[in-house]
Amino acid sequence: MQFSYVIIDNSNYLDLIIESIKVFDEFLCVGVCKTRNEGIDKILKHKPNIVFLSINKKSESISFSLLSELHEFMDELPNIIVLSNTKEDAFEAYQRGVSGYLLNPIDPFELRKCLMRYQKNHKHLFKETISIKSNGDYNFLRFNEIIYLKADNNTTDFYLKSGKIVSAFKTLKHFEKLLPFYFFRIHHGYIININYVNRINLGKSSCYLFDNEFVLPFSRTYKESIDTIILRIS
Repeated sequence: MQFSYVIIDNSNYLDLIIESIKVFDEFLCVGVCKTRNEGIDKILKHKPNIVFLSINKKSESISFSLLSELHEFMDELPNIIVLSNTKEDAFEAYQRGVSGYLLNPIDPFELRKCLMRYQKNHKHLFKETISIKSNGDYNFLRFNEIIYLKADNNTTDFYLKSGKIVSAFKTLKHFEKLLPFYFFRIHHGYIININYVNRINLGKSSCYLFDNEFVLPFSRTYKESIDTIILRIS
């Protein structure tokens, strides 16, 4: 099971924050933002489970007011973990209903406790299977067994870890809405499970999956997806 997160930070600690969180394989970064507007856009687009929000009172570009703005567009906000250089912001953070508070530079032990607490309380969020109907035959596929999906006119082929291919009479766009966040569209004809990505060649616009057994093209239209995958595997 994985959970998604976005980092909103414009401090000197950004690189350290990214590296500190990356060691937790159960959590997948879907966006790193340095401005308020970019952060709001990423949250609305990806609907992450967690937002790491860096508060800097000396900079008005990122502040608690971002939470109020999100309430205008979202019925339910993601879990917010505030990052700050001083303890003075902690009281205001909890008054605003955030889920956690960490001091910079991040203490790995405190970060681990924070993320494990989240995992414990949110195990119910994700289904583990998807139902695929094909000619009256129902296949229940586990998400972690799906390597990638391929569009074939108005049908979609699911390529599985076992080597089996399951076809469904629905479009790729239909399934894109049903897949967990760690499935990324990299081309008009392909959606991949990024947990099976082991190499990306920017020169050849190619993505290598499952120990290089599958080589799929990616297009410029989905460059943002490729950037996110590179951040994950680098």
